[in-house]
Amino acid sequence: MEGLGLPPRIETLLQTMIQNPETLSHLLLIGPPGSGKTTSARYFVEALHGGKKSSYFGRALFLNSSDERGLEAVRSRVYPFIRSSFESLFTTNGPKVIVFDEAETLTDQAQIALRPILDMNPRKVLIIFLCNSISRIHPSIVHKFLTIPFEAPKPNEFHHRIQGILGAERGSGMSGLDILFRRGDIRFFLLNPTRHQDCVKLWHDCISTHESGLPALFEHVLPKWTFSDLAMFLFFLANATGTLTTEAMLSMLALSDTDFIRQIPPRQRAHLLASWFQEHVREKLERWPPTPTA
Repeated sequence: MEGLGLPPRIETLLQTMIQNPETLSHLLLIGPPGSGKTTSARYFVEALHGGKKSSYFGRALFLNSSDERGLEAVRSRVYPFIRSSFESLFTTNGPKVIVFDEAETLTDQAQIALRPILDMNPRKVLIIFLCNSISRIHPSIVHKFLTIPFEAPKPNEFHHRIQGILGAERGSGMSGLDILFRRGDIRFFLLNPTRHQDCVKLWHDCISTHESGLPALFEHVLPKWTFSDLAMFLFFLANATGTLTTEAMLSMLALSDTDFIRQIPPRQRAHLLASWFQEHVREKLERWPPTPTA
């Protein structure tokens, strides 16, 4: 578990369970995307069964609840897995483990159907929920779990984790600005290896491009960023430069209305964002420092 770069409180807790099976509990890992929930769950399952993937073959079931989120999935996948007597050649004494990724997308019926399993001894059958928010976990089962909150890593923690995965050379190319905007989402950088410097480059382009060139700049960027992504970046940029006002926030909310955007051609969308950025950020920066009031 040490190589994951987890906060000490989480690493200590998981190590304690691994070393002292009597402390095992059903787990609810909560945190933003890319904060390490899925990776931690996989390493935890491996460690419970001897530290090798082959050691838990037939003893662990990983389900993505967004694809298998209904009652039928629980009946057809989960309960047969628990009842099966299959043991691998490398079996250990560890529990059978069922990991539900994106558990908040499980229907209420499916979650309630898991209650009998949650009443079982975790040393025999262990359930792990991974989710972004606890609000959609059914109140009748949430108390059955030990809840562990994960947080988006800070830039220094992010670099430690990503270098542990990619190596020091490949893991050192992410700008701090990109890490902050992506909220330390390690998964994003792993899935998009060519976008490690997107934010710092766009920041420079937004500030240095002449006003007349902003629509063309945003039109060029939109196919890769999407409208909502680019709008959020401009919002982020305004906040970081101290130019964000209530008027600017209300204006951006109006621009970002989904029904409104669907009716606007792509080129016009770029003009809308360019106008917002020029009015609410560039013009304020160009007047910096502000003229003192009398």
